[in-house]
Amino acid sequence: MKKIIKKLSIGFAILVVLASVAGLSAKAAVAITVTINQCTISGSDVTVVTSGVVPAVGNGTYYLFELKPYQNVVGSRTDYCATAPAASTAVFTTPLNYNTSTSKLYSRFVVTVLSNGVYVPVSNEMYITNPEAVSTKATGYPVRSKKGLTADWRFSDELAHLGTGFASYELDVSRFFTGGGINYTYNGKTYSFNASIVREYDIVCSKLAGQGCNVVMIIKNSYIPAALDMIAPTGRVAGKNCYAFNVDEQAATEKLEALISFLANRYSGAYGTIHTWIIGNEVNTSNPWHYMGNVSADMLAYHYAKEFRVCYNAIKSQNSGARVFISLDQRWNFEDGTPAQFGAKKILDLFASYVNINGNIDWGVSFHPYPAPLYNCTFWTMPASYARMNLIDHTDNSKFLNPTNTDVLTNHLKLPTLMSPSGTVRHCIISEMGFTSSNKQIPTNELTQAAAIVYAYKLTSSNPIIEGIIFHRQVDHASEIAGDGMAVGIRTETSIKYSYGVFANMDKGNTPQYTDFALPIIGATSWAQLGLN
Repeated sequence: MKKIIKKLSIGFAILVVLASVAGLSAKAAVAITVTINQCTISGSDVTVVTSGVVPAVGNGTYYLFELKPYQNVVGSRTDYCATAPAASTAVFTTPLNYNTSTSKLYSRFVVTVLSNGVYVPVSNEMYITNPEAVSTKATGYPVRSKKGLTADWRFSDELAHLGTGFASYELDVSRFFTGGGINYTYNGKTYSFNASIVREYDIVCSKLAGQGCNVVMIIKNSYIPAALDMIAPTGRVAGKNCYAFNVDEQAATEKLEALISFLANRYSGAYGTIHTWIIGNEVNTSNPWHYMGNVSADMLAYHYAKEFRVCYNAIKSQNSGARVFISLDQRWNFEDGTPAQFGAKKILDLFASYVNINGNIDWGVSFHPYPAPLYNCTFWTMPASYARMNLIDHTDNSKFLNPTNTDVLTNHLKLPTLMSPSGTVRHCIISEMGFTSSNKQIPTNELTQAAAIVYAYKLTSSNPIIEGIIFHRQVDHASEIAGDGMAVGIRTETSIKYSYGVFANMDKGNTPQYTDFALPIIGATSWAQLGLN
């Protein structure tokens, strides 16, 4: 959560970043004329299929190189992994070597030609797009209700009674590297994860899954001195809320691959199942929610796409039934000039472009359509100072998203450039949305909070593209009350609020006593008047 605080040519931005990061500069002697169209696991091998114009230089042979996530260029390397005759269509086959020291599961591949003794790239780079092919697990995706809660494991025995469909929780990767005790051998190396942290999540996941919930885990990263190597090298500055993952250095990248693989394997059955994985938190606001330094939007999106790909391949290779989501906040186009804070739409479009170039996969979108300002429980109206800013509308140029205009994002997801590999609209959930029951700046109360929850749920659940709606949170959190004055729980640690019973019953049929109380509060005489059921 946060207070509110130029349009790029995406094609140009992609070329600039790929040129600088992948080493395809204007000095390259050979043009990029080959397209990798397919990069998939086939049995125990990786098959790469290309098409395009054969460069004028070379010796009549294409050479396929693999690049690990932390490798940027082929450079002076000579260790190509496969060859094929240079032709308008070429097919390469190379061993996957799954779960060995030479595994290619996380690699991307590039076609080169030999020119003046140097292997020069002539194609785009592409990752494996079907990591689920090696999975031995395929858990179902439970759907009890669209409504969900940011859960508190201490009160998890209430979730089934509340009819909670989704239960979200946070997991900090750095904490697992602050000690040992639980060993896991992966890709030829043995890692030891903090046993007390593993047991903590054994309890959490078992309790949430035991209540019949679709368990949503938000994968984040904190500043922990004992595990600073897990943070992107440019982001190791204390004082931020969350940090970008280190996929720039070999040891840390391999540790991340091993940990996410371990978690996806462990939490796909015996200790409960994590069905929904969210990689990072509000990544478009890199400062302070996914910090990697004062980078440009292009570099943030490019780096996050690599982080996401590592996590995605680790998860899907263990549990093909899991879904993996990016995380965006409510600031659709709004930017106030703060370094490394960008509009959600900008980062979404750049991220999608980089993923498409490097091999489209089935990522989903999670977002946070909070009120503006955050503590404005009556989100259907705004304080005069905010109303003058014209923050909310139903166009793609809207500055903000809130419960009244989620169609802005879901309509945007219908663009051809954002479609899933199967040609359908992406999976989409609201992973955080909350309304306070008390605030000093804009006075409110428990009844108004409950009305906001009902109205927000009716608005967002009527959007057919939104599959889950997670209200933040089950229990008030002291730091949020002290910080932004956000008492957003449907209960405190000692008592339930009016919204508790409303939440439990608002999605059940023929229960107007749990919903119609909200009408006079929001200024309506019927739900039909608002176009809602």
